[in-house]
Amino acid sequence: MGDLGAGLILACALVPAISFAQSSDPTNLKAPETLEEAKEGILNIGDKVAEGIPGIVASIWEDEILPLAKKMATFAKEELWERRLKPLGARLRQEIGNLLGEEVEKRKPLIEEELEQEKQEVKEEFKEQAGEAGKGLWERFRGLFREE
Repeated sequence: MGDLGAGLILACALVPAISFAQSSDPTNLKAPETLEEAKEGILNIGDKVAEGIPGIVASIWEDEILPLAKKMATFAKEELWERRLKPLGARLRQEIGNLLGEEVEKRKPLIEEELEQEKQEVKEEFKEQAGEAGKGLWERFRGLFREE
Protein backbone atom coordinates (compact mmCIF):
# COMPACT_ATOMS: atom_id res chain seq x y z
CA MET A 1 0.00 0.00 0.00
CA GLY A 2 2.90 2.36 0.76
CA ASP A 3 4.49 1.79 -2.65
CA LEU A 4 1.18 2.48 -4.37
CA GLY A 5 0.71 5.72 -2.44
CA ALA A 6 4.25 6.85 -3.17
CA GLY A 7 3.80 6.02 -6.85
CA LEU A 8 0.53 7.94 -7.00
CA ILE A 9 2.09 11.01 -5.39
CA LEU A 10 5.06 10.81 -7.75
CA ALA A 11 2.76 10.48 -10.75
CA CYS A 12 0.67 13.44 -9.60
CA ALA A 13 3.81 15.55 -9.30
CA LEU A 14 5.48 14.49 -12.57
CA VAL A 15 2.53 14.42 -14.95
CA PRO A 16 1.91 18.19 -14.82
CA ALA A 17 5.62 18.88 -15.29
CA ILE A 18 5.77 16.57 -18.30
CA SER A 19 2.62 18.03 -19.81
CA PHE A 20 4.00 21.56 -19.48
CA ALA A 21 7.28 20.44 -21.01
CA GLN A 22 5.40 19.12 -24.06
CA SER A 23 3.96 22.48 -24.99
CA SER A 24 2.02 22.64 -28.23
CA ASP A 25 3.94 25.77 -29.21
CA PRO A 26 7.66 24.90 -29.34
CA THR A 27 8.58 28.51 -30.27
CA ASN A 28 7.38 29.54 -26.81
CA LEU A 29 10.32 27.72 -25.27
CA LYS A 30 13.56 29.64 -25.10
CA ALA A 31 16.58 29.60 -22.88
CA PRO A 32 16.65 32.28 -20.21
CA GLU A 33 19.11 35.05 -20.95
CA THR A 34 19.75 36.17 -17.38
CA LEU A 35 19.89 34.58 -13.98
CA GLU A 36 16.73 36.46 -12.95
CA GLU A 37 14.78 35.01 -15.89
CA ALA A 38 15.95 31.50 -14.94
CA LYS A 39 14.93 32.06 -11.35
CA GLU A 40 11.52 33.41 -12.40
CA GLY A 41 11.02 30.47 -14.77
CA ILE A 42 11.76 27.95 -12.03
CA LEU A 43 9.33 29.67 -9.66
CA ASN A 44 6.64 29.73 -12.36
CA ILE A 45 7.04 26.01 -13.01
CA GLY A 46 6.10 25.30 -9.39
CA ASP A 47 3.00 27.48 -9.77
CA LYS A 48 2.04 25.73 -13.01
CA VAL A 49 2.46 22.33 -11.37
CA ALA A 50 0.38 23.46 -8.38
CA GLU A 51 -2.33 24.73 -10.74
CA GLY A 52 -2.38 21.45 -12.67
CA ILE A 53 -2.65 19.06 -9.70
CA PRO A 54 -6.37 19.63 -8.94
CA GLY A 55 -7.26 18.93 -12.55
CA ILE A 56 -5.19 15.78 -12.61
CA VAL A 57 -6.69 14.53 -9.36
CA ALA A 58 -10.20 15.32 -10.66
CA SER A 59 -9.44 13.46 -13.88
CA ILE A 60 -8.15 10.40 -12.01
CA TRP A 61 -11.20 10.53 -9.73
CA GLU A 62 -13.71 10.71 -12.58
CA ASP A 63 -11.98 8.37 -15.03
CA GLU A 64 -10.68 5.65 -12.73
CA ILE A 65 -11.90 5.75 -9.14
CA LEU A 66 -15.63 6.41 -9.66
CA PRO A 67 -16.10 3.73 -12.35
CA LEU A 68 -14.23 1.23 -10.18
CA ALA A 69 -16.36 2.12 -7.15
CA LYS A 70 -19.54 1.73 -9.22
CA LYS A 71 -18.40 -1.68 -10.46
CA MET A 72 -17.61 -2.76 -6.90
CA ALA A 73 -21.01 -1.58 -5.66
CA THR A 74 -22.78 -3.41 -8.49
CA PHE A 75 -20.81 -6.57 -7.77
CA ALA A 76 -21.57 -6.34 -4.06
CA LYS A 77 -25.27 -5.85 -4.70
CA GLU A 78 -25.74 -8.49 -7.37
CA GLU A 79 -23.22 -11.18 -6.52
CA LEU A 80 -22.92 -10.95 -2.77
CA TRP A 81 -26.30 -9.68 -1.61
CA GLU A 82 -28.79 -10.97 -4.20
CA ARG A 83 -27.20 -14.36 -4.93
CA ARG A 84 -25.71 -15.31 -1.57
CA LEU A 85 -26.72 -13.36 1.51
CA LYS A 86 -30.39 -12.70 0.74
CA PRO A 87 -31.25 -16.40 0.15
CA LEU A 88 -29.26 -17.38 3.22
CA GLY A 89 -31.14 -14.81 5.30
CA ALA A 90 -34.50 -16.04 3.97
CA ARG A 91 -33.62 -19.64 4.79
CA LEU A 92 -32.45 -18.70 8.31
CA ARG A 93 -35.61 -16.66 8.88
CA GLN A 94 -37.72 -19.64 7.78
CA GLU A 95 -35.86 -22.06 10.08
CA ILE A 96 -36.08 -19.70 13.05
CA GLY A 97 -39.78 -19.18 12.34
CA ASN A 98 -40.34 -22.94 12.30
CA LEU A 99 -38.47 -23.46 15.58
CA LEU A 100 -40.21 -20.59 17.34
CA GLY A 101 -43.58 -21.61 15.95
CA GLU A 102 -43.22 -25.10 17.44
CA GLU A 103 -42.11 -23.68 20.80
CA VAL A 104 -44.98 -21.19 20.89
CA GLU A 105 -47.49 -23.95 20.19
CA LYS A 106 -45.98 -26.05 23.01
CA ARG A 107 -46.17 -23.21 25.51
CA LYS A 108 -49.48 -21.70 24.41
CA PRO A 109 -51.62 -23.32 27.15
CA LEU A 110 -49.11 -22.30 29.83
CA ILE A 111 -49.01 -18.74 28.51
CA GLU A 112 -52.80 -18.50 28.44
CA GLU A 113 -52.95 -19.76 32.05
CA GLU A 114 -50.37 -17.21 33.23
CA LEU A 115 -52.19 -14.47 31.37
CA GLU A 116 -55.44 -15.37 33.08
CA GLN A 117 -53.73 -15.31 36.52
CA GLU A 118 -52.25 -11.87 35.82
CA LYS A 119 -55.65 -10.67 34.67
CA GLN A 120 -57.20 -11.78 37.98
CA GLU A 121 -54.40 -10.09 39.97
CA VAL A 122 -54.94 -6.84 38.12
CA LYS A 123 -58.70 -7.01 38.77
CA GLU A 124 -58.10 -7.53 42.50
CA GLU A 125 -55.64 -4.63 42.67
CA PHE A 126 -58.12 -2.45 40.81
CA LYS A 127 -60.93 -3.35 43.28
CA GLU A 128 -58.64 -2.50 46.24
CA GLN A 129 -57.62 0.83 44.77
CA ALA A 130 -61.19 1.63 43.75
CA GLY A 131 -62.33 0.98 47.34
CA GLU A 132 -59.78 3.46 48.65
CA ALA A 133 -60.70 5.98 45.99
CA GLY A 134 -64.33 5.70 47.12
CA LYS A 135 -63.44 7.05 50.55
CA GLY A 136 -63.89 10.73 50.99
CA LEU A 137 -61.00 13.10 51.23
CA TRP A 138 -61.67 13.69 54.93
CA GLU A 139 -61.61 9.94 55.73
CA ARG A 140 -58.30 9.47 53.92
CA PHE A 141 -56.84 12.47 55.77
CA ARG A 142 -57.96 11.04 59.12
CA GLY A 143 -56.50 7.65 58.10
CA LEU A 144 -53.07 9.22 57.93
CA PHE A 145 -53.13 9.99 61.67
CA ARG A 146 -54.65 6.76 62.96
CA GLU A 147 -52.44 4.32 64.68
CA GLU A 148 -53.13 0.77 63.67
